[in-house]
Amino acid sequence: MGEGFTVQGHKGRLIFGYVSDVPVMCMQGRFHYYEGYPLSKCVMPVRLIKLLGVTHLIASNAAGGLNPSYKVGDIMLQKDHLNIMGFSGIILLEDQMTQTIGDEDDVHEGVYTCMGGPNYETVAELRALKVLHVDAVGMSTVHEVTTAKHCGMKCFAFSLITNICSIDYENGEEATCEEVLDGEI
Repeated sequence: MGEGFTVQGHKGRLIFGYVSDVPVMCMQGRFHYYEGYPLSKCVMPVRLIKLLGVTHLIASNAAGGLNPSYKVGDIMLQKDHLNIMGFSGIILLEDQMTQTIGDEDDVHEGVYTCMGGPNYETVAELRALKVLHVDAVGMSTVHEVTTAKHCGMKCFAFSLITNICSIDYENGEEATCEEVLDGEI
């Protein structure tokens, strides 16, 4: 993952270091299916970190909040996901961590889905996802977590809500790349 080989906001670097005495590896960016990469390349970094001895994956993403109680800046702990592209879901969280992360009003548990991108979802698509009880929508994470679970890794995934999804034709609001990037911390 070199500089310039991924989308805006993703540096495409592997960073090695320590948190206390625990060795950590951070991926600063990821490959996306909509960039033209096959899913096997999108999940290659997860397989690589497993081969390097990583046992736990903490995955994060920027997502649109579909749940009406979410606001920009909230965090959604992914208790499950809906794999629209593969149309199969698995439970993500093995350890409940909601009591230890953030203010109770800003942290939620919910269901995440990954859409193919790079376009943002239409009102009709968002309405369908709402019927399927999806709380947040993005363009990543599901494949990485599915691969990590397949590799025997423990997973924890969360979304930073960077924009609010509109399911109303009348308000004319659509998500933009700038809005999503502005909402990222």
